[in-house]
Amino acid sequence: MKYRVKQAGLLAAMVLALCLGGQNEGVDKPAEAGGGKTYPPAKPGAETQAAEETEEKAGEAPSTSGGPEDAVWHPTETQGALPGAEAIPGAGVLPGVGAQVTVTMLGGAKVTGELLRRGEQGVVIDLGREVLNIPADQVLDLRSAEGQALDQVQSGDAIFRTGRLEAKPVPELVDRFGSAVVMVRSPVGLGSGFIISPQGHVITNYHVVENETRLSVTLFKPSAEGFTKKELEKVRIIALQPLRDIALLQLDAEELEGWAPQPVVINDREDLKVGDLIFTVGNPLGLERSVTQGIVSSTTRTIGHLRMIQTDASINPGNSGGPLFNARGEVVGIVCAGYTFFNGLAFGIPASDLLDFLHHRDAYLYDPSQPQNGVKYLNPPWQEKKEGEDKGREGG
Repeated sequence: MKYRVKQAGLLAAMVLALCLGGQNEGVDKPAEAGGGKTYPPAKPGAETQAAEETEEKAGEAPSTSGGPEDAVWHPTETQGALPGAEAIPGAGVLPGVGAQVTVTMLGGAKVTGELLRRGEQGVVIDLGREVLNIPADQVLDLRSAEGQALDQVQSGDAIFRTGRLEAKPVPELVDRFGSAVVMVRSPVGLGSGFIISPQGHVITNYHVVENETRLSVTLFKPSAEGFTKKELEKVRIIALQPLRDIALLQLDAEELEGWAPQPVVINDREDLKVGDLIFTVGNPLGLERSVTQGIVSSTTRTIGHLRMIQTDASINPGNSGGPLFNARGEVVGIVCAGYTFFNGLAFGIPASDLLDFLHHRDAYLYDPSQPQNGVKYLNPPWQEKKEGEDKGREGG
């Protein structure tokens, strides 16, 4: 019995000694400033071992399996890019996964949310209550939600502007640039045109003004009652390009005073693709300011060895010379032809040809003394000679 009591006392003393030893080790090192737990001192050599383990881990390649990071797809520079996946002028480099972004879709609709994925197939946006998957062919623009989207417009020349505009819904673009679309009249018909400069330079088709020198242009100015019309009769022909069916006109400064609308912006990037949304404003059959919308059917259609833009937008007589706008409101072409018997078959002149004509307009200057664009026709050899010419030759 005494032996068992002694043994129990010995065990109790050992437990008490261990507890006191643990407490002493915990208080040997005071807690660091700022509070926190106290820990027993590290064993000799532990710091060296930890440093060696850190260096070994740093040299290893990151793991490709397991962990929460595998649930998020991180795009790389080698992966395919969406429209707008490059550095956007005025907005900086696009944000990465997890950032708040604004996606503009074809037609002008905008969605703002957290970017979960971006790749060749499209983008995935977290809207809070649901996740939206937007196909790549429906994405028009992608930018940071915090960044301000700025129109990048530059003067390509003294009489026209080029640049990149922010995507907007079609009604907003019509309100912004619709007033720049005019009606061009001649004694034998009418067509459309659009103003490209504050000085009143107008682009239209050559066949709208062909063989005519007496022209008038009708402007449409927004007002509280709707639109007010004004007809300008002092219209000059500046340059003509019959082969490409382009004409450059200029309005009189005095007649234009107080009526000059905001000029259009011409697309100079040649980034138009099949399936892109386009719309036009014109005067088909004299129906003023008609807006039609469609898509690009082809960008490489050739007619008479000339490249055309094919579209299914409704084009009728009177639309000729009007602008083809993209979803940003940039002019990507000039309406030039349509088939009234075949619905959804129309054509436009690419903006690249328009810019080439404007840059080299000195080569196509119109000479008022030679209405046929500087071409002089010689008298045919069978034409009867005047009596004075014959007597002069006989006397010689």
